[in-house]
Amino acid sequence: MSEVIRGQCKPNTLVAMQTLLDTIRSNIPFGLKEADMCQGICRGCSKKMMEMLDTEVSQWQVDLDNETAVPTLSDLAFLEKLARRTLKVLKRNDLIKDD
Repeated sequence: MSEVIRGQCKPNTLVAMQTLLDTIRSNIPFGLKEADMCQGICRGCSKKMMEMLDTEVSQWQVDLDNETAVPTLSDLAFLEKLARRTLKVLKRNDLIKDD
């Protein structure tokens, strides 16, 4: 059952995870080619970070779609941290621009 705080319902972890997955997909350019990621000076491995994030996002989407797992708050925190680190590496390597 959802709790009401200041007139708003807190999302359950399933809704929060789907929202996080959608946000990650809209902010991380998963379509980058390997050749584009591995040029010039490397300040953190964009390719490895993208692969790790893509694996996590894909697995969570399958789990949510098949209703085989319920994410915990620590799962949400881990995925958010991984996405932020990946975004930071992509920005450092000039693969995406700062906002």
